[in-house]
Amino acid sequence: MNSIPTTFQQIFGQELENGATISAIEIPIIQRDYAQGRKTIEVTRIRNRFIDVLHKALTGAEEDAVKLDFIYGQVEDGNLIPLDGQQRLTTLFLLHWYIAKHENVNAEEYNFLQEFSYKTRFSSQHFCDKLVLCSPDFIEEKLSIWIKDQNWFMYSWENDPTVKAMLVVIDDLHQTFKTKSIFGQNLQIQIIIRLASIF
Repeated sequence: MNSIPTTFQQIFGQELENGATISAIEIPIIQRDYAQGRKTIEVTRIRNRFIDVLHKALTGAEEDAVKLDFIYGQVEDGNLIPLDGQQRLTTLFLLHWYIAKHENVNAEEYNFLQEFSYKTRFSSQHFCDKLVLCSPDFIEEKLSIWIKDQNWFMYSWENDPTVKAMLVVIDDLHQTFKTKSIFGQNLQIQIIIRLASIF
């Protein structure tokens, strides 16, 4: 098993010790739905604490980069298939999306987000694809309302637990980050994870 310290963005294009290169992240069908957006008291507490840690790191309240735990996975045909760490990866995907759109980052700086895919449900994957392409109105109090009002958002997606959870997290990110200008045109988010590849 190889272990590499990296950031979410740097995963895409990461070369492993065996010579394989990661070009995409694929949440496999065997994984459970995205759960960090559930509205239970315990999950809400954990989510708020996690977002607060990310916020402090990205706004300079904490000097050191956030160091998250291991992400375990295997690489098949250039796709990183996480066996553990799906929840953190999905939250980091949403964080990078939010910051990129909020800061009007050049599209080529966040093209890597198009290589993050969900295989648990077609609706989850389709939602992620559409999300990366849209540019929300940050004046809105709840971005989830704006997103669900777009003509590309399918009503049936509200029955997808992963999509529902993502919308909750997007709203929480918006409440936390909406008044902050963090990066300008730079999307180098220093949140360190340890990528452990199993071959």
